[in-house]
Amino acid sequence: MKKLSIISVLFFSVAFAQLRIGADVSRNVSMEASLAGMSFSESESIDGMGFTLGYEQMLLSLLGVGAEYTSGGEDGLNMVFAYGVAKIPVGLPTFRGIIRAGYSKPLEDGMEAGLAYGGGLRFKPPVFPLGVELLYTIHDLKSEEMDEGDDLGLGIEMSTKYSMVNLSLTYSF
Repeated sequence: MKKLSIISVLFFSVAFAQLRIGADVSRNVSMEASLAGMSFSESESIDGMGFTLGYEQMLLSLLGVGAEYTSGGEDGLNMVFAYGVAKIPVGLPTFRGIIRAGYSKPLEDGMEAGLAYGGGLRFKPPVFPLGVELLYTIHDLKSEEMDEGDDLGLGIEMSTKYSMVNLSLTYSF
């Protein structure tokens, strides 16, 4: 009985899993800094392309958890993103709406982890294991606090909002 339980748990954990490989087709970064009550902000588009590799495990038919590694290329951020995911039917049986929320950690020096959230649309035929996802994700990150004027007690606080549109190929097994 114990072997049967272990085999069934392993089967069901693999049966509702998904691998995802994607490319960031659009990336933007906006930075906001405040120093002694004054605020500055700047927003720009990031050139080049980033790549993602992700894994999702659906715990129930509509809810699950996932993890993703993003390689930002020359100009982007390398980060790890752990999240909860909900896949909601949106009319046709081949389409699902996707909502993701979690915690992202940049692998760059001087950046702190922050919340991340996003949504998108998934297309996957019922029997075929390959699918396509289009996802929009926002990562709210903070820079480590810098003390620039120890005598005056001034500190610079910086926050970074990193947003991207990702087109992914998925494999469900």
